[in-house]
Amino acid sequence: MVIAAALVLLLQPIYFIAMSNLDHVISKERTWQHIQSAFESGVLVDASHRNQLIASGDRFTDCYSLGEGMQPGKSAIYEGIMAPRPASDRHACDDLERAAADPNSVNWQQYARYWHGYRIYSAPLASLVPILLLKFVNLAALTCVAVFFVVQADRLIGTWPTIWLCAPVLFLSDFVRIWHVTPHTVSTAVILGGAGLFAWMIRNKSSDRALIVLAAVFGSLFNFVDFLVNPPWMPMLLAFFLVASGRRQSLALLCVGSWFASYAMTWAAKWLAAYLADPSFDIASDVFGAATFRIAGDYAKVSHIPLAATAKVFLNGFLSWGVVLFIPLLIFFRIRTAPQRLTVWPALIPVAWFEILSNHSQIHAPFVSRSAAAALGIVLASAQLREISNNAQQLVRDDRRLAA
Repeated sequence: MVIAAALVLLLQPIYFIAMSNLDHVISKERTWQHIQSAFESGVLVDASHRNQLIASGDRFTDCYSLGEGMQPGKSAIYEGIMAPRPASDRHACDDLERAAADPNSVNWQQYARYWHGYRIYSAPLASLVPILLLKFVNLAALTCVAVFFVVQADRLIGTWPTIWLCAPVLFLSDFVRIWHVTPHTVSTAVILGGAGLFAWMIRNKSSDRALIVLAAVFGSLFNFVDFLVNPPWMPMLLAFFLVASGRRQSLALLCVGSWFASYAMTWAAKWLAAYLADPSFDIASDVFGAATFRIAGDYAKVSHIPLAATAKVFLNGFLSWGVVLFIPLLIFFRIRTAPQRLTVWPALIPVAWFEILSNHSQIHAPFVSRSAAAALGIVLASAQLREISNNAQQLVRDDRRLAA
């Protein structure tokens, strides 16, 4: 754990240097031109329009991420660390469209609570290529990472458990259109790519220490690129792969703890970096005030009843487009065995997250529900693993009877 903590600490100045120099490698003029063209062609749309083919889902995040770090007349450190974005009481896409026409005509607001490390990927691409091409790059990258994850999971736990692990995410979430929103693409790619690499290391008999350190690195990297989208999804997968492969339960718990500790450490380092970049950054109000709201703040259509958040995110999954395919699949290829407690407990990690951040989970259920779908996948994969184990044991017993 000491090695993991030291490595995560060493990553923080790298994050700071990368973000504070990002402004030097992009052209704001070209980026604004690409954004303007995207609005004119319908690749980006304002609040009054829809484009389900290329601009669906969390359009708010899609638009404000493109405008981050684009305030005119600011230093590279301020742009990268304080993450100013066009902001008003309008929709983020309306603000972005107005800023693309004249960056000086809009109000700019800091969004410094997060690292916004996904911009290392998205900002140079938005500067180099049209926004449409950026989204197709998202699609290609996410497809490659997903294939890598499926291959590694299949080699570790088998084909049918992998199918059940992935099916709920595919059919009961917005996975097929995540690529429309670049920050969601990056965070999901880190989840699947990291979990796939973790599965590969387990198969290659990596030491407990190496797995704990890798989990810590993943927790830090995920906090760097993410902004509270699906944090529990990745540690759940890491823990499941460990227990499903027969590694010690205590090791799985250590990896989960290492992941979350590194996630928290990296987040705290960002608040310190923001304060160093701009001493007016008020950690008490900008961070802890927002955290209090995300946990139990009052908001329309948010219930403070226990398990209300969990119920909402799971229900959102079953209202997905793919439920009409998933339910027949579940019925036709039914699993006859209950899941093992030893392999199913990682599915409780998202439930704990949903309940702790109840307000956030309910407000953002459309994309938070990816973790709920993934948790269901853990349950189904665990049940399939147990059924395979029971069948294998029955074959052994049958062979012994025949031999006798």
